[in-house]
Amino acid sequence: MNINDTIHGFKVVRTAPAPDSGSQLIEMCHEKTGARLIWMKNDGENKLFSIAFRTPPSDDTGIFHILEHSVLGGSKKYPVKEPFLELMKGTMNTFLNAMTYPDKTVFPVSSRNDTDFMNLTRVYLDAVFDPAIYYNPNIFYQEGWHIEMRSESDTPVYKGVVFNEMKGAMSSVYSRMESEIMNVLYPDSCYRFESGGLPEAITSLTYEQFIEGHRTYYHPSNSYIYLDGPVNIDAVLGLIDGEYLSRFGRREVMSEIPLQKPIKASVRKSYYEISADEEEAAHTYYVIGKVLGSYQERERITAAAVLGEALTGSNDAPLKRAVLDTGLCLDVSLEVSDGIFQPFGCLCINNTDEENCSRLKEAVRAAVTELCEKGIDRKLLAAAIDRHEFRFRAGGEPRGLTRNISALSAWLYGGDPLSYLELGEVYDSLRKKADTGYFEELLKEWLLDENSRGELYLLPSRTYGEEQKKAEEKRIAEVIDRLACEERSVIVEQNRKLDEWQQSVDTPDQLATMPHLAISEVSDKPLPFETVTDSCGNVTILRHPASDNGITALNLYFSLSDLSEDELSAAAAATELYGELPTKRSSAAELQRRITGTLGEIIYSIKVFSPKGVTDRCTPYFMVSTRFLDRNTTDALELIAEILTETSFDNDDTVRELLMQSDENFKQSIIANGHSYSMSRVRAALSAEAAVSELVSGYEAYKRLHEAVKAPEKLTETIKSLSRIFCTSRLCASVTSTGNVSIEPLLNALPTGEKPASEEMGFKLDIPEKQGIIIPSGVSYSAMAFPDNSADKAVRSVLFRALSLEYLWNEVRVKGGAYGTGAFMDAKGEQTFYSYRDPSPAATIDTYRGSADFIKGYCDGEPDITQYIISSIAKDEPLMSDGNKSRQADGLWFRGITFEERAAERKRMLGVTASQLTEAAEKLRSFGGICVMGSEAAMEGLGLTAESLT
Repeated sequence: MNINDTIHGFKVVRTAPAPDSGSQLIEMCHEKTGARLIWMKNDGENKLFSIAFRTPPSDDTGIFHILEHSVLGGSKKYPVKEPFLELMKGTMNTFLNAMTYPDKTVFPVSSRNDTDFMNLTRVYLDAVFDPAIYYNPNIFYQEGWHIEMRSESDTPVYKGVVFNEMKGAMSSVYSRMESEIMNVLYPDSCYRFESGGLPEAITSLTYEQFIEGHRTYYHPSNSYIYLDGPVNIDAVLGLIDGEYLSRFGRREVMSEIPLQKPIKASVRKSYYEISADEEEAAHTYYVIGKVLGSYQERERITAAAVLGEALTGSNDAPLKRAVLDTGLCLDVSLEVSDGIFQPFGCLCINNTDEENCSRLKEAVRAAVTELCEKGIDRKLLAAAIDRHEFRFRAGGEPRGLTRNISALSAWLYGGDPLSYLELGEVYDSLRKKADTGYFEELLKEWLLDENSRGELYLLPSRTYGEEQKKAEEKRIAEVIDRLACEERSVIVEQNRKLDEWQQSVDTPDQLATMPHLAISEVSDKPLPFETVTDSCGNVTILRHPASDNGITALNLYFSLSDLSEDELSAAAAATELYGELPTKRSSAAELQRRITGTLGEIIYSIKVFSPKGVTDRCTPYFMVSTRFLDRNTTDALELIAEILTETSFDNDDTVRELLMQSDENFKQSIIANGHSYSMSRVRAALSAEAAVSELVSGYEAYKRLHEAVKAPEKLTETIKSLSRIFCTSRLCASVTSTGNVSIEPLLNALPTGEKPASEEMGFKLDIPEKQGIIIPSGVSYSAMAFPDNSADKAVRSVLFRALSLEYLWNEVRVKGGAYGTGAFMDAKGEQTFYSYRDPSPAATIDTYRGSADFIKGYCDGEPDITQYIISSIAKDEPLMSDGNKSRQADGLWFRGITFEERAAERKRMLGVTASQLTEAAEKLRSFGGICVMGSEAAMEGLGLTAESLT
């Protein structure tokens, strides 16, 4: 393509190499509408289409979040209730979603398959330009909000998918923190509003305002179309122009984001909910925020992120260490939030008390002043730059989507879409500026200049949740009290129509409009995970090919099969300590500098595997997973050996500090991801592997860590005794690289040690079968286990996909208002159902119990289940980075699952019948454990053994 070429109404305005992205940029403009389009042309395996709209909110109603959900609820060419759901059922998509950001809404889809890619693109274009919302208000009531009142005597309640999603989101202290500080920093900008919507404001959005929002902003003149990969550009542009853009003219859309002028220094105090059993002491979050500049200052924004890594990336980073040494807080971080018109930075101090904040401010000022006067350690800065550049170049999957979001970081505001895609020259420049005082001057402006900065005190409250609940009840009561009888009847009738629509079924003619991939286009072979077994001395080495030239991924697995229950708990706690404590040769600060500069990443965890078909035995491993540049191999292996064999646990105060930070982070993770922890809890009764997994990474792990940090000396002594596990006799290693990277220097540095007496262990956990865990949240999470997994795994894969998308989606999400739900089967075939941000967990549990009856009725109609076969296969074949591929391949090897067995399972899956689904579903009449995480009121009537998250 050449500049000024015109293809299907799109004029090429620019071409440019994009070496950092492995692509060529082709930038176009649609001449009739002004729609902008870029194509990152490359030879990757995946093809991505995305269309974004600049959508700056003008209030907290979450209008664009609700629109994001709603436009995928039917359209002119695809008049089914939920095209999004139909695409989940019958495509081999590698990404299918939509996202609302503070100033934009993005609709991306991707697939490896050409036909699938065009189908996905066509449906998404119809969704955004011709949605059914104009003639079906039920979509708004379901996805946004409505008053649930089926008779005039009913107690009214607010319901809606986005409404409940945001009740859950605002229960997270970190989400609250971000929302509140942006409100302080951007008083004259769209960024002062919560783009997702605040629950108390969502219910003020009218259907008419909702429609007007779409009419105004979802126009080609306000669109940013992005293509990535080896797409058929003629066909794609022909579709975009011929079927959609050619129908529109050019329009001026007033979506520009005004510049936020410097603010007067301001202070905000807000509250968040903690459990009734928690102490309010040491639970305040204190934030100092400042706008750092505009998107155009990419070097400055990148430098600020480097400063955050260098100064607070570990407990012994200089700024963090100085603040922690006051003893007045638990954690400190210096963070940058970018991807908006004016990025901002925050110093976040966690778990303190309001009365301590003035002293903490002085400690920050003193530490920053000293850093600016004496200069920041150049080696520390160099290491932080290296780490950032590694993350930028290594990337993750889907990479096309990552590039899409990076492009929008400048493109959305009229800037060069390559600005944040091609950062190599920025990192080179920052290395040169490290010796010039550039970083010190930036740090001084950020944290010493108190002009234009905002401060937030986020204070704990045991009563906040109840106050919010009562305020909501009062609001809805006042609304109802103001209504005349006939107006109440309108609400009742609205509910009747909504129920009728939700219970309706798409007709065959409607379903026939949806494009589906033919089963013939699905390979009868699974994705290969190439593994070559090698050895070095007494160590088995699994070797995998890499696609990232110059980057090695290394996984080390040390067997823990002979550890006691207490030792396994201690090993789990130790994953938070290695790499953070000093070694015999290096101080903690020096070690962290070397880790940051040498390793792209290093993660410590406990992984558990059992052979296929085995439930009463398993083998847990202490896993060290790292990635590094090939040129750093020698230093990386030496460093890893030093960490594993020379870490010192002698400083009790340092160990306690790290464990307390881990404890707090664990608790916040449970509050935000209750569905995952609930599933782990109920699976624990199903197998030894699941029981050990719950012990080392589930709610049980949190309970034991929380208790241990009160007096950690015993735990520390146990951890010290576990140094014996890091030996070659216990080790299996996995190497993913483009060459034959040798890890012999690492193996030579490890002691030989002794093999465990047994290669496997049996394990059980004594936990309640029906458990409720009370968390400070406005919504709940639930899980239920199904212990009988004797049916063919190929059949169950299809069955669980059908249950997720045909049954649970409709009953729990659509009718029940939960944000998410599904039937989940893990790698070993263990079965759980879950709900996410769920207002009615008791009703959801009843729904789980009805799954076998549903499948029987559904299959009695002799449905075509081809779509569920296809989507089951697609779910198991996501895009994966080299690191994820290696871990997947390792897991298959440890479980003894061969490619031939996977291929045989694929063949059986392709031939699954409706009668097989019915037969397999009968085994779901055997119910296992239940776990609900939420408020105490949400657990009423379920007969749960309840305890509070403290």
